[in-house]
Amino acid sequence: MEQPLKLPDFIHKKITKNPSLVLGLSFIVLILAGAVLLTMPFASADGKSLDFVDALFTSTSASCVTGLIVRNTAAAWSIFGKIVIITLIQIGGLGTMTMMAWVSILIGKRIGLSGRMFIKEQWSAESLKGLVRLMRFATLFTLSVEGIGALLLSFRLIPLYGIKKGVAFSVFHSISAFCNAGFDLFGDSLVSFQGDYYVTLIIAGLIILGGLGFIVYVDLWHFPEKRRLRGQSKLVITTTAILLVAGTFLFYFFEATNVDTIAALPVPQKILASFFQSTTFRTAGFNSIDMGKMRDATVFFSFLLMFIGGSPGSTAGGLKTTTFAIVMSSAFATLKGQDDTVLFKRRVEEETVRKAFSLFVIAIALVFAVAAFIVAFEKGVFQFMDILFETISAFDTVGVSRGITGSLSSYSKLALSFTMYIGRIGPTTFAMGLFHDEHKKKYRYAEGKYIVG
Repeated sequence: MEQPLKLPDFIHKKITKNPSLVLGLSFIVLILAGAVLLTMPFASADGKSLDFVDALFTSTSASCVTGLIVRNTAAAWSIFGKIVIITLIQIGGLGTMTMMAWVSILIGKRIGLSGRMFIKEQWSAESLKGLVRLMRFATLFTLSVEGIGALLLSFRLIPLYGIKKGVAFSVFHSISAFCNAGFDLFGDSLVSFQGDYYVTLIIAGLIILGGLGFIVYVDLWHFPEKRRLRGQSKLVITTTAILLVAGTFLFYFFEATNVDTIAALPVPQKILASFFQSTTFRTAGFNSIDMGKMRDATVFFSFLLMFIGGSPGSTAGGLKTTTFAIVMSSAFATLKGQDDTVLFKRRVEEETVRKAFSLFVIAIALVFAVAAFIVAFEKGVFQFMDILFETISAFDTVGVSRGITGSLSSYSKLALSFTMYIGRIGPTTFAMGLFHDEHKKKYRYAEGKYIVG
């Protein structure tokens, strides 16, 4: 009897013992599958095959829930193409490991230790305990919130577009918003709904809910019985609230008199637009103003909001709110001469602080390296500020753009595709997947003395 084809033992061992590698490979498979489907003639509205680089870029943007586009989603894709895009967004938002685990359950298989390790890597969980329950909760919560969001949006969109189109638009935008993807079918993102409190606040609410993280929701679910929140949840909620309020204030401060953005709006609508941009800068990809007409000061502070991104274990990307908060707290502790980084009267482990600083440095280095690469290839066609904006938006899976994405060269699009991929799975996950060493050194070098500052 012919034996089934098996991977060589050393490859099989490396994969099963390296969750980071499996996570990275699973996203690559998803991206390539999406790219192939999007190159099909029937995926385009005009019935013509799309260039593979553009298809790969779009698939990466959807799978990594980014929102950067090279073609207008509303006009360029057929119904099939739009279904492929929203499917990639849903899988990318929930996570490839989660979807693979559900497939195993549906075919009657139990999730073993290796499967639990993969899910743990996907959700940035602290331990293997309760992972299947977390996965079930995350899936149910996602579908429930998206369903409620679609229902609420349908009350406004059905009267505007009719039943069939209104329902389709409601479902698409609810999924796109909760997964922090930012793809839209309106053709101008939410610019046409700039003064619409109902639609704008629903989309903003979905974005915020998607960016907090499922671990936080589990904690909130058990709050009535435990009467307390973990430090992780407190840090996520506090940091998110501060960033939303600060972002709203700064956007209003810089743009209130800009005639090209919000100057002509009544004060309440100016506040609404400012709040929405503050929300969407944190990895969502929607916009209710022309991003290309923002003032340089606004663009500059938006770099920080985009760079921080969402929270661990969420549908959002970016450096993560907790990483940023730990880095800032550690820096302030050092300035005050304190040995420990303390949050909510609890000392942060030194290993966590080191990891946070490593992520911070790696993220900055990657963003500027990719931006420099694009500058070299574009040869002065675009301003550096716009290129840096695009690069940060890609790495932090934000998806907002200054309008240059579709005009970039193929090399630049590939560079941004790689950046979106790294931003979604995480730079440390990528590095550990490639360079994981099972045989760690059992010795330490003698301590050396160095002067800094």
